[in-house]
Amino acid sequence: MSPSLTYYDVLEVPANAPAQRIKESYHVLASIWHPDRFPHGSKQYQLATRKLREINAAYEVLKDPKSRSEYDRRLVEARRVGGIYWALRAQGHYGAPTSFPSLPALLTYALSFLTGITFLLLPAYRHDRFVRFHAWQATLLGVVAYLGMVGGPLLGLHRPIYWVLWMTAFTLYSVFLMKRAYYNEYYPIPFLGEIAARRVGVESGRGVNLSAEESR
Repeated sequence: MSPSLTYYDVLEVPANAPAQRIKESYHVLASIWHPDRFPHGSKQYQLATRKLREINAAYEVLKDPKSRSEYDRRLVEARRVGGIYWALRAQGHYGAPTSFPSLPALLTYALSFLTGITFLLLPAYRHDRFVRFHAWQATLLGVVAYLGMVGGPLLGLHRPIYWVLWMTAFTLYSVFLMKRAYYNEYYPIPFLGEIAARRVGVESGRGVNLSAEESR
């Protein structure tokens, strides 16, 4: 594992990810990198073996609250992370995940497909499956909204009224998705959400629950 990567990077989850989300990401990654998917002895097999070993090591630490807290403390002491959030984590104060909402996920919807594409291109979120899902969904939704706005008048719909109603509905729905994303909810919309989920390596948008709520 690269020295610059943390166990959170390996499992492709944010630092405030709840236990359930860490577990689900682990299962997805473990299925992707399982050596049995590749010819025995090949370079792909060797790479998958190494990646799965790293994934298992990261999960062994992060799945247990005590070992996770100790790991966070070591990250702070090694000055690999900083800020008030990590200072609290090093002291064992986890709190509810929604106490640390996901502003990046919200911002993916701010300017429709423009911000969606921007977050897909930002290196800082290359390993954040949650933000990338919402970025893909915002991009696809924005493209559909644009096509609907352009295509409506071609079908004979009256432009001023149609545009106002269409853009109002799109804006309200975007605000709804912003709220869901901000509070760390993995919310796939019909059809487009399924495509976005597959783009980030989830077979079905509703098949994996990445909700921010802790499992009880």
